[in-house]
Formats: sequence, structure tokens, C-alpha cells
Amino acid sequence: MRVAIFGSGFGLYGYLPALSAQQELQIVLPERYRTKLSSRRDVCHLVDSVNWVEDEARALACVDALVVSQRPSDQVHWVQASLERENIRLLLLEKPLAPDPTAAGVLLDRIERSGKKLRVGYIFRHLPWGRSLVERRSRDELASRIDFRWLFRAHHYAEDLDNWKRHVSVGGGALRFYGTHLIALLAELGYQSVQSSVTRGARPDEAESWTATFSGSGLPDATVALDSNSSIKQFSVQTGADAVQVSDPFAELPSAGALDRRVQVLRDLCRDFFGEGISQPDWYRASIELWSGVERITRHEDN
Repeated sequence: MRVAIFGSGFGLYGYLPALSAQQELQIVLPERYRTKLSSRRDVCHLVDSVNWVEDEARALACVDALVVSQRPSDQVHWVQASLERENIRLLLLEKPLAPDPTAAGVLLDRIERSGKKLRVGYIFRHLPWGRSLVERRSRDELASRIDFRWLFRAHHYAEDLDNWKRHVSVGGGALRFYGTHLIALLAELGYQSVQSSVTRGARPDEAESWTATFSGSGLPDATVALDSNSSIKQFSVQTGADAVQVSDPFAELPSAGALDRRVQVLRDLCRDFFGEGISQPDWYRASIELWSGVERITRHEDN
């Protein structure tokens, strides 16, 4: 099977090594990524294993599957282009699916109608603490309130970068870029409603932090406190007397050597993607509906 990757950041240092671990796959990249890949010490050894093509249009014409790890607006563009091609049967996309939940819902509708298989990079469910929550939910053992606390300083704040990840209107910010990870997990656990939601930021069109409370039938309340511009680096999940407190959501993963630690869970996602499983999990739709509910009641406050 031939797989194209669009995205010269996480697409190269995350998805490329994850996909390269599957021997039966042929990886296709646009020629303009060659210099970037060759310059990365962690993944430059993969440059000769790639099938290089002239550009994205040529890649779309010759592959069976497409992986997109770009800005939400770019992702929407490439998905729409891929839906017109019968040769592309599988789509592996990043979150958020689109800049806002309405556009994400429309995109999901189009993918469903196309009959193409879909997976989204919601990898929290593959982490030890995430798997534990999913397993406990399957046994009806979520009896205590769940509290998520995620504090860190995002790269764009640490380096004072004016990129899309800090702007709400294009899919960035504490809620739309980072928070959708947790929203998807909560949707999979069965949470359907949001009781409160507040974002805060020092500038217009920015959400540096987000707090919210969720509820679901037969489930305890769940709270989220996320700050993407914090001087503290901490991630914790508290469920009754059980607690996980680490430096970040991926801290429990073992070192992957020169590779990004997330490559290990991406391999799990990719195996599921290319396996014989369902076209898409039903909680994908639920996650967008929950995200929509959050956005409807979110109140923004200035820092």
C-alpha cells in the first residue's frame, strides 16, 4: 500500500517513523520535503526509504492512503481534494479536524458519505492513563469525579511565535488545539454535556487557558483545567483516590531514543488504521458534538 504524508513538521518526525515501521507500506512525500527531512537528525536516516514525487497533486494521484498533519484549514483543503479520488481509500488526519466544530462536522459528513476509512490522531486513549480510563469505563467503574489538570508553556509562547496554534479563529488556542484531545477522550467515555466553559487570553483571538466541567448519564462530573502559557509544567488525572501526576501527558512513555516519544503510540494508531477495523469509531461524531456544545457556552475573559 502506498501512503502519502502531507506536513513537514509532525508529519516527518511523528508519522513518518511510525509508518516506516510497517514494512508493507510505501511512503510517498512531495519533493519539497526532502531538504527538511535530510536536516533532521532524528529521522534523516529515512530519506532514502521514501518514494519522492514532484508535488502534492502527484502524490494524491498515486496513493491508497493519505496522512495529513497540517493547519486545520489546509487539512480541510486536502481532504476535500482526496474525496474526489477513488484511489484514496483511507484518511489519517490530525486534530482538530477543522478550524471550528461546525466545519469539522461538515467535513466528517463528507468523509462518511465517501465511504473512506478514517482515523484521527486522538492518541490520549493509547497512553497508559488514557487506556486505564477507557477500560474502567467499559467495566462501569468510573464512580468518582475525574479532574484533568494540564499546565505547560506552548512553544509559540515560549519563543513568542505568531503562528496559527495561538489563534482561535484558525483552530488554535487552549480549547481548539489542545483541549480537543481531552474532549475526544471524554466523548469516548460517554460524556455528552458541558456545564461550564471559560477561556482566558491576553489578546483578542487567543485562548491561553481553558476550564470546563462535563457531565454524562450515569457518570461523575469531569473537570478540565488547561493552561498553555504556564510557568509550571504538570499533567495530572485525579479519579477518587487514584491519581496520576507527571510532567506532561506523554511522560509515562519510555524513551524512544532519538525519536519523539509519541511515535510509539502513533504506531498503535497506524496499526489500527491499516487493520480490518470499522470505518470510524462512533465517538468521533460524539466528540464533535461535545466540542460544539463547549463552544456554544464558552465565555471568554481577558487575563
